[in-house]
Amino acid sequence: MPDQTPSILVAGAINTDLVALVERAPSAGETITGHSFAIFGGGKGANQAVAARRAGANVALLGAVGNDDFGSARRAELEAEGIDLESIARRDDIPSGVAAITVESGGENRIAYIPGTTLTVTAEEAANAFLRVMPTILLATLELPMEALTRLFRLAREHACQTILAATPEPETARALLRDVDVLVVNRGEAAVLLAVSSENIDTEDLQHQLEQLGPSTVVLTLGEYGVVALVDGDLVRQPAFEVDVVDTTGAGDAFTGVVAAALSESRSMTDALRRGLAAGGLATTKQGAQTSMPYRDAIDDMVRATKVTTSAESY
Repeated sequence: MPDQTPSILVAGAINTDLVALVERAPSAGETITGHSFAIFGGGKGANQAVAARRAGANVALLGAVGNDDFGSARRAELEAEGIDLESIARRDDIPSGVAAITVESGGENRIAYIPGTTLTVTAEEAANAFLRVMPTILLATLELPMEALTRLFRLAREHACQTILAATPEPETARALLRDVDVLVVNRGEAAVLLAVSSENIDTEDLQHQLEQLGPSTVVLTLGEYGVVALVDGDLVRQPAFEVDVVDTTGAGDAFTGVVAAALSESRSMTDALRRGLAAGGLATTKQGAQTSMPYRDAIDDMVRATKVTTSAESY
């Protein structure tokens, strides 16, 4: 258990990742012989919780697992991280969430996701978790049922809790929440889906300004190897990515978002939080797996100190 009352409540999936490493992903009807197979803890919610905890934050997690071997293993791992698990439900009749992940030798991945118990979290359970923890930051994905997420974000607004939404998966479902979102994290594809536009026909700044008009005061657009661009109260902030040797990109976005939340919980500036998030995301790509690749605070500190902080005026 954390040493202090959790400052961050993370809401999302707790999955088991079944990871196959292959030279290239198979085409339809094709069988490819792979290099290795491994089982890791995953789920965007659990990944972000681990990332925030390893970055130094006190974290509680809202989600659900099945009464099965996968669920027991995931709970044991999360407990070992020092995460508050009191708001993780256990179901007897529904299996834990599973993701089948194919990772190519270049690090790109393809994921087939079966939510399982994640879709059973109720609005009442969500409210109970929030009111028990009373966090300063709510960090959520779109993995839980919309009724639960709606209750969470409304409670957060009522209690002046800062909210961060990673609008994935199925970003179109985020529209109902955006009026209660302070920080929206999306990639270009997710931004385009949210706005029902083609990302090829609109530039980065236009995408962000349009998203800002939907409610969030800060819109963070992740750009992979190009870093991030953030619209913070109308001001554009650009931060380049760190150069790393990529092994597996699984979980890199979760490392970024979890560490941004951890940094904001320490009252750091958004620019500083983005920089630390980028360092975490870069470090996460240098190891295989999702939760196993989440970096610790010392490694993040070292990377940030070792690299000159710059901003870029380049358009992406």
